[in-house]
Amino acid sequence: MQRAKSGTLLLLFLGTAATAAVPVYAQNFGGFQRKQIVLVRKLPPTGHIDGSTFTVKVSGAGIAPDVTQGLQSEIESLMISNDSRLRSVLESEHPDAVISCQVTTYTQPQITQQQGISFNKKPAPTESIERVTALMTATFNAQDHRGSKSIAAGTVTANFDQQYLLPKPAAPQSGTLGTMTGILSHLPKSPQQNAAEAEEKPPAPLELRDKLIKNMSYQIVSHLVNTSEQVPVLLARGGALDQADTLMDQKLWSRALEQLETMPPFAQPEDDAYRLYDLGVVNEALGYDSEDVTKARKFLQEASIDYGKAIDAKPSEKYFLQPQTRIDTALAHYKTLGDQANASMQLASAKAAPAPAAADVLTNADVISMVAAKLDDANIMDTIKQASAVNFDLSAHGQIDLAKGNVKGNIILAMKAKARGQ
Repeated sequence: MQRAKSGTLLLLFLGTAATAAVPVYAQNFGGFQRKQIVLVRKLPPTGHIDGSTFTVKVSGAGIAPDVTQGLQSEIESLMISNDSRLRSVLESEHPDAVISCQVTTYTQPQITQQQGISFNKKPAPTESIERVTALMTATFNAQDHRGSKSIAAGTVTANFDQQYLLPKPAAPQSGTLGTMTGILSHLPKSPQQNAAEAEEKPPAPLELRDKLIKNMSYQIVSHLVNTSEQVPVLLARGGALDQADTLMDQKLWSRALEQLETMPPFAQPEDDAYRLYDLGVVNEALGYDSEDVTKARKFLQEASIDYGKAIDAKPSEKYFLQPQTRIDTALAHYKTLGDQANASMQLASAKAAPAPAAADVLTNADVISMVAAKLDDANIMDTIKQASAVNFDLSAHGQIDLAKGNVKGNIILAMKAKARGQ
């Protein structure tokens, strides 16, 4: 009986130890919990490929072949997956579009370590921080198969800059607790725990290379075809934020926006930073959902402002920094679309502008009439110069008629200059 009781106590101890040792990965977002949702990032293209075939050429002086080849392969894959009518062919097969890319910069991952930084006059924490940075830049130009028309062109940048908290060395444990810890370290973990652990660890060099290539490829392809990308995004949750989080789970973005904007801000700025961050997520989602370029750009600008306010309120929260590059890239894309739309409107307006009325068009007969009215030469030439439109007959016969009408040579020269300028 005593032995059975001891076994029960051991099981209870195991259960308690397991609960304490397995980290709760929903935490570690300030004083709030965090959860992950997926935004569908949709971007309309800035150019259009006439036809169904394309080829991709990637070069780069001093750039490793695995980078250029990886970029070429990723662009081809994204083009086809986002537009099923397209297929990649060799350049010798005369594709409808040629996408030329030149990688201008590729820096290997740089790793630096530093002590935790203090904010708001608080003591600096003793934890060590590892910062991982990497950069890739390229130019691209997509042209039709004759090379006579540019479909889209530009410079793109893929930048990685993240900080990671280095784990403290575990203190050696002995006895029963050490045994239990060893057992628990070998227990299977949930997919959520594995994903959270991977997120907290710096990426390996090859993994980081692939991240840069994928980011850059998406930026280039988004200029050529309609793109749809699933972007994992963190949310702050807990307390007063839960109602808005529920609405965001259901993709009810407008209602979530109203909920976050009308709820009272948290008393402490560091706490309210998470409400502002969630506001940024909502505005970003509304931007991607909008079919109107102007509205999409407005929502994305609001998201950028919200994320900036969150950073100002709590600069030590590393997860507030991640959306900035994503938003900047989308805003640059929509700026190009907006500029194109404005140019198209101006062109259409110019084409639709009414032609000058016949009464406003100056002719030979008008000039002869002014001479017959004995207007001085200076006034006649100024009238010719300022005319909104002219329709002069300056052929040999026309000039003979002007001479018969007593139009002097200096006035005829003014008529010729105006006709040439028009």
